[in-house]
Amino acid sequence: MTPRRHSFTVKSSGIHKRLVSTCWVYRRWNPEDTTPQPPRRQYHAVWDTGATVSTVSERVVEDLGLQAEGYDKVFHVGGVELNVPQYYINLAVLTDVHFPGVRVLQGKLLGTDVLIGMDIINRGDFAVSNKNGATSFSFRIPSVEDFDFASADNRPSPNGAARLGEHEPN
Repeated sequence: MTPRRHSFTVKSSGIHKRLVSTCWVYRRWNPEDTTPQPPRRQYHAVWDTGATVSTVSERVVEDLGLQAEGYDKVFHVGGVELNVPQYYINLAVLTDVHFPGVRVLQGKLLGTDVLIGMDIINRGDFAVSNKNGATSFSFRIPSVEDFDFASADNRPSPNGAARLGEHEPN
């Protein structure tokens, strides 16, 4: 049986430096439980392919009354941060794209309350376009297609091109 596809596309009317969508966050909850779904809150989320782990702001933690379920070390452009609180949440993005039990870290986010990192992005297909001077991005789960612009243009990838995972920390 083929899994049901879930997808969305966000379109803009100009070139944008940030990829932003609406999302809803709620405390971790199993939809198969008989307990009622906890209240969820709507936020704007920035999609960040440079982030390995999704992050929520202190505001999200306070809004939802989240309790830390451990601590982790975070490597970022400014160095290393120790003892960063981690939480487990359910995340819903736009229409019907749901991620239950997502591990997130608490961070100082500027201009947003949720940062969606590669831990979410790598669960499906993600594409960004700036065709006709308008930024759009699209996400779909499960992954069903391999994007290869070089092959589509009948061009081989150049020798020495970066390999996936080449610069990942140990």
